[in-house]
Amino acid sequence: MREKTIDGSWRDRVASALVGRSAGAPALRRRFLLWVAAGTGALAAGALAGLRVLGVDARGYREVARWPLPGGEGLFIATGPEPTVEGLRALGEALRREYGDRDNVVVMVFDDPEAARRAHRGSRVVGEERFQTALAHQRAMYIRHRARGVHSLTIYEAYPAPREVIRY
Repeated sequence: MREKTIDGSWRDRVASALVGRSAGAPALRRRFLLWVAAGTGALAAGALAGLRVLGVDARGYREVARWPLPGGEGLFIATGPEPTVEGLRALGEALRREYGDRDNVVVMVFDDPEAARRAHRGSRVVGEERFQTALAHQRAMYIRHRARGVHSLTIYEAYPAPREVIRY
């Protein structure tokens, strides 16, 4: 591939226009600035679209799956990526307020909705390796089992190793 010469190349024209050394400098400078603004806008729109895809609501999580349990229900939910320990504690309090009156509740908390979906589907469906990879995204588990007197939030350092267990 042959390299263009510096004299008269598009790089020279752009560089000259950006520093204002050519007759067409203002027009080229305006086009360049519009291109930069459009690119920045596209990046911002992409970032916001990523948040919409995650779909985290006002509660701070997205429900990925739900199933009935006697006297309650089970849920797989996804928070944003890399939740903090303080954020997980606050989520546990919110789950306690929302589901604490039920007899049985299990909430598996993941940092990725796709990982939560794979874990919910189980190892027989997605395969053991993909299932274990999905479990690596589990960040916490909230449990309420009234008959056994269990009401807790387990925050994982790295699943399945608990970092902290909060008993309610």
